[in-house]
Amino acid sequence: MTTELKIGDVTAVPGEICYGRWEALTHPTGHVEFFPLIVARGRHAGPCFWLTAGVHGSEQAGPLVLYELLTQDLVDRLKGSVVAIPALNPAGLRTRTRDPYHAKVDPNRLWPEEKSDRADHPDFDPPTSLERAYQRLYVEMTQSADYLIDYHNAWIGSLSFALRDRILYRGDDAQDKAKAQALSDHLDDMLKAYGHTVVTEYPAETYLKENLHRTTSGAVLQKGRILAFTAELGTGLAPDPDIIKAACAGTRNVFRWAGMLDDRAEAIENVRVIRPGYPVRRMRTPRVSEACVVRHLVKAGDRVGKGDVVAELRDVWGRPTGNGVIRSGYEGIVLGRSHGVFFYPGQPILVMAVRDDDASIAPYPQHYRESMNPSL
Repeated sequence: MTTELKIGDVTAVPGEICYGRWEALTHPTGHVEFFPLIVARGRHAGPCFWLTAGVHGSEQAGPLVLYELLTQDLVDRLKGSVVAIPALNPAGLRTRTRDPYHAKVDPNRLWPEEKSDRADHPDFDPPTSLERAYQRLYVEMTQSADYLIDYHNAWIGSLSFALRDRILYRGDDAQDKAKAQALSDHLDDMLKAYGHTVVTEYPAETYLKENLHRTTSGAVLQKGRILAFTAELGTGLAPDPDIIKAACAGTRNVFRWAGMLDDRAEAIENVRVIRPGYPVRRMRTPRVSEACVVRHLVKAGDRVGKGDVVAELRDVWGRPTGNGVIRSGYEGIVLGRSHGVFFYPGQPILVMAVRDDDASIAPYPQHYRESMNPSL
């Protein structure tokens, strides 16, 4: 815990919750876009925990978690500090859209990464104002944060679960590998304390291809080497009150694990927690082979076996098409159903948690390592 904690225009005061702004960017119309700040500081020394939400504008449960979590009662018992930002994408939250209207790109893929920034080139777009804001905010995060949770929503009716990144390391650096393993072990402990279903991200190649190392939690974990994970909180534009309460309880349990609260851990109630007994990772599967209308036969939390029927397939007149059904290619757990019922060839109809036989750490692929250090 630093002697002084100052973020944006807020200077933390022991025993109080302080509110303020972090100036992010200026619009051409002259007004300033800011990220709202909530800084809660206990009266006793302890870690600094960052909580962020609202980076996707259509995912609006996270801010409600922060509002319910950060109370004076919590501060009175807290050792250390909590820095919370309920709106990392104010423009998207206003318009209820995933991306901001002023930067048509996924905002949760704009955080700093391990390799160098691209060189200036007249034919390439420079970083947007929002990306530059996140780069500045990342510096402040990593100067003070000991831990971070970033709150999101997944699909309509989906499970509440924690999304765990596979920690990447430089393949030729034994010391970096050892540090990655130690960080991974501590991350497992942190996720166990959160108490919700835990799902590992994609394998390293897919993870990097989809820029998931440049998410809020991914950048803090991979580049900053600070313990962080993403909490997925079910439906986005109609938040489930039970999931919000369970997320608050899980977060307080992580505070307890981190030594910030002294009382007993709370039970995670009224949400389904799946513990399959083996590691699982997320996979978008199964995928339809032809254009069709899908009638799902499974829901979030259901266990399915390899070969089980998970949906009926029909044409636009309602007649069976193809084999009339689609079967799961994997044993696993349904995390959520893809939105809608009209699908094109190759689109997934479910997102599942399937057995993960890969290690919880992985080397950066060679092509990425070369971009980190061209001399390799």
